[in-house]
Amino acid sequence: MNSEILFEFKPESSDRLFLWLGIIIALGAFALTYYFLRKPRTGRAHTQAALVAMLFFFMGLLASGTAFFSGWSLLRQGKVVIQADQLQIGNQIIAYTDIKRIYYKRDKQASIFQGAEGTTTISFLVVEKQGGRTYALSEQQYPIGEIRSRLEEIFTAKKEE
Repeated sequence: MNSEILFEFKPESSDRLFLWLGIIIALGAFALTYYFLRKPRTGRAHTQAALVAMLFFFMGLLASGTAFFSGWSLLRQGKVVIQADQLQIGNQIIAYTDIKRIYYKRDKQASIFQGAEGTTTISFLVVEKQGGRTYALSEQQYPIGEIRSRLEEIFTAKKEE
């Protein structure tokens, strides 16, 4: 396979920001939990300190979860590399001969907090292999229109050969 890189697209997401924000907030919340629990108190002050410490502990748990899942999402997103004979999505390499079809898919998500017309529509570029395995690239992280047009250019050039 020819490894000449024609185009390269890196994901654009805010996961890195949420990873670091989650870590910083979690560390701060756990430090405040320790601060409120380290001094022995009696009576009403003890109850208030325990409740405030519990609040900061739960805040730390939420921030830790945010950091964990943002980091996981960041690791799962890989760059899309269009080469002369193959397509690379993350660590997966797909030969052009293995691609069955490439198409757009729109996903509509309704929200209970918005009215009846309050839906969010996200477009995906779906790359389907011959065996049925699919790869979906979201418009929120990749320029899917440009990726598809570049792939169509390559496919038309290959058909003319």
